[in-house]
Amino acid sequence: MRSKTIRTLPVIFALSSFLMLMPIKGIAQTETIAATLEKAQTADIQSDTKADTLANLLQYKSELEKQIKKVKNELKKTSHPMDKETLTLRLTDLIAQLNEVSQNFVKVATGMDLSVFNENSQHNFVWQEEIETLVRPLLQELKEMTKRPRQIERLKSRVAYFESRLPRAKEAVENISTLINEAKSPALKAELEVLKTEFEKRQINIDNQLDVAQFELAELTKDKQSFYESTKKVMAVFFKSRGKNILFAILAFAGVFFFFRFVDRLFKKSHPAFKSKERPFYVRLIEVMLLIFTVIAATSASLFTLYISGDWFLLSLAIIFIIGALWTAREGFTRYYEQVKLILNLGSVRENERIIYNGVPWQVERIALYAKLKNPALSPSRIRLPIGKLENIVSRPIGKSEPWFPCMIDDWVILSDGVRGKVISQSPDMVELIQRGGTYVTYQTSSFLSRNPKNLSRNFRLKSVFGIDYSHQAESTSTILAQAKEFISARLDEEGYTKHVLNLNVEFESAAASSLNIVIIADFHRDIAELYGRLQRALQRYSVDACTHYGWGIPFNQLVIHNPE
Repeated sequence: MRSKTIRTLPVIFALSSFLMLMPIKGIAQTETIAATLEKAQTADIQSDTKADTLANLLQYKSELEKQIKKVKNELKKTSHPMDKETLTLRLTDLIAQLNEVSQNFVKVATGMDLSVFNENSQHNFVWQEEIETLVRPLLQELKEMTKRPRQIERLKSRVAYFESRLPRAKEAVENISTLINEAKSPALKAELEVLKTEFEKRQINIDNQLDVAQFELAELTKDKQSFYESTKKVMAVFFKSRGKNILFAILAFAGVFFFFRFVDRLFKKSHPAFKSKERPFYVRLIEVMLLIFTVIAATSASLFTLYISGDWFLLSLAIIFIIGALWTAREGFTRYYEQVKLILNLGSVRENERIIYNGVPWQVERIALYAKLKNPALSPSRIRLPIGKLENIVSRPIGKSEPWFPCMIDDWVILSDGVRGKVISQSPDMVELIQRGGTYVTYQTSSFLSRNPKNLSRNFRLKSVFGIDYSHQAESTSTILAQAKEFISARLDEEGYTKHVLNLNVEFESAAASSLNIVIIADFHRDIAELYGRLQRALQRYSVDACTHYGWGIPFNQLVIHNPE
């Protein structure tokens, strides 16, 4: 206790000396300065004209100059070091106030900030300070939003701290009490009593601090809400205070953006160069520049709305978002450059040329932010792609008679996997067939094309081969061919197929190991493409009937075994 009192004496002595040595005039002058400053500030706020404000500033400036002069005189007369230090600090403060008042006087008189004429301030750019200025509103907002959780955490730490210290303080008091009971020396007992009193006060203080911390913690946590409710409340407060600014910023962006897009479309409709199939380069360049200008103007309008509303939090957030987006976009500069080349029709894909996309041929109708592709054989016939999808594709000129798809709706086709059916739907994604009997078969368009569809609806040919015995070798290339053609032609006529037959031939095909092969070649009109299978079977039937009618032997494979002699 005595040591503590001894340590505090120098501090008390220093404070007392400072108060005694400080001149009474100085105190009065300080009060006068504070009153004058308050008066000037009040006048600056309440005055309706610049003249009144300038008059108040001039009066305040004059009083400051008088105070500076008095302090300088006192500083010359004073010899005490502490007094000199005090007067020097006051002088520095008065000079700073005088400089600020002078700057404010000029600022009000000229209506502008003097820093624009300061060359050093124009060139002295510290990016750390600029970033700090930009980020500070965000940090303050986050700090305010997390104020309650931080207070709860701080109080929990205080409660834990005092709860851990309180038993130790009690233990100290008990230990001192034990020593007092055991001590025999009156002086020692007296010293221990003083020490016990000090620790009892410390124990009481810790106990009081613990009660206060627990009370504050209970007050903060008694209305504890769930995470969802807390989040909902924070968001409600956020949008209540800033929702209007966000809405106005979005409306400003959308309004400016769609206005310029409307102007763009109006310009395209009115100017003939935009309507032509082959658009010149300058037209494409105007479209790109107008698009860039539209985005910049809409973004600027949104930021200006936030600036006018004075919402520095949202403004800082928007600027940081834009900087982040630009920083991210720099990684894809090469890709964006290639996309701009495509829009200007200088890239690997050009308008009114042919490309293959997903295995399907397309005509490039228009290239802008999105590419419009057209295939007249599909339904729907047009698709829209992001321009980035065209980066690795190369286009070529369109041939005069190039087909866009191997079939049309209602055509009959045969695929390489043996499936035969009528096309009932073909789109950029799927092709659907219906087989005889009503079975539906669906393919992805690219898979359909990979099966090399054979279109029967543009006339078709059937070949049917039959063999006769070698005993008819003499007539196999002459008489039998004529008889077979006459017989098959008659049978086609009997069954009503003659009007659909475009051409009919019976020819000798080959001399096989056990037969002489004859081929029937029949070309049919597309009207009976549906009967492709039936006609194929009919030709085989006609062949057998002809052999039966004319007595031609039909050979079959024989296995000949030679016995050794």
